[in-house]
Amino acid sequence: MSYIGIPPFGNTIRSVTNVVATGGQTNFNIIGGYVIGYVDVYVNGVLLKNATDYTATDGLTVVLTSGATASDEFQALSYQPVALTQDTQPTGGQGNPVFYENDPSVTQDYTLTTSKNAMSTGTITINSGVTVTIPSGQRWVII
Repeated sequence: MSYIGIPPFGNTIRSVTNVVATGGQTNFNIIGGYVIGYVDVYVNGVLLKNATDYTATDGLTVVLTSGATASDEFQALSYQPVALTQDTQPTGGQGNPVFYENDPSVTQDYTLTTSKNAMSTGTITINSGVTVTIPSGQRWVII
């Protein structure tokens, strides 16, 4: 689903998942997940049509209708809302606090974007078999 301008849910983070497919592969895990209806899927540079060429209904996996050929280049662009609100017009001398929301569990492998740092709050659980990669010189802070 492509759009021009600000999406209906405000600011977004765009994530890109690139996978070289194996023969017959139909399931592709999307890095960081996706908001249903806000993922564009390409195979070998060709935009696929949702519900015809693939399904994306669980927020984590894209399932191709027909299996990929070995070495096909799968790409998914997902757009997720930034859960950030701020009162830009303080009243009574006090503005509303700023909120950053995050899930309490890491459910799939994640690599921090090059030249970016990250922060999370609360108790964070990394599911068994899941790897979080933080490149040298970058930080992930959990408060």
